[in-house]
Amino acid sequence: MIGGFVLGTSGISKGSKTSAMNKPYALIAGAVLIIAAYPMLAQHQHGGGPSGSGGPVPGYGGAMNDLQRAIAVQASNEQSAQLRSWTQRTATMNRELEDIRQGSESRRSGDVSDEIGLFKTALVTDNLDRHEFLESLSGAQHSGLRKPVRGLDRINNAMAKALFAITESSGQTQNTKLLFKGLERAKKVIEAEQYEQQKFVREMGVTV
Repeated sequence: MIGGFVLGTSGISKGSKTSAMNKPYALIAGAVLIIAAYPMLAQHQHGGGPSGSGGPVPGYGGAMNDLQRAIAVQASNEQSAQLRSWTQRTATMNRELEDIRQGSESRRSGDVSDEIGLFKTALVTDNLDRHEFLESLSGAQHSGLRKPVRGLDRINNAMAKALFAITESSGQTQNTKLLFKGLERAKKVIEAEQYEQQKFVREMGVTV
């Protein structure tokens, strides 16, 4: 639960088409709540203390060496499973976004409205995955993984803009230019997120 919002969707599912299309305002409201809630969660969970690969880390008396850092950021079994599921869902979302982009080139945006509705649902789910993963990080992990954590912070803001652009185009069936812009922005953000995910996979010793 983030900011009082819960979404049970775990990706783009054809069976959820009716639900996704009937609740557009709930999706957007949920995304806003998620985005607004993260800074408070990060501050509460991690305190925002300065550190990095050479700085002080909770549990260590001073600066840590490479071995200490590797131990400090090691993923728990639960985090490993969480990271695997998140990266797989993001990869699926990226592939299905490409299908939407290719389909929209030969059809008007109104003809892909169902797919866009499902994609927006997947974006909100991805936001939940991202925030739940960041919430799971301990103080030592958050400090030792400072750079990829900051990368996900930037992803959070960019994803919100992409979701807004796609939502704006949804009600304008003739405005394919706006739709393409939103989809292209989403594509770049998702690929950037995948890049940051791989940093966590490597640093935390997770096999995907």
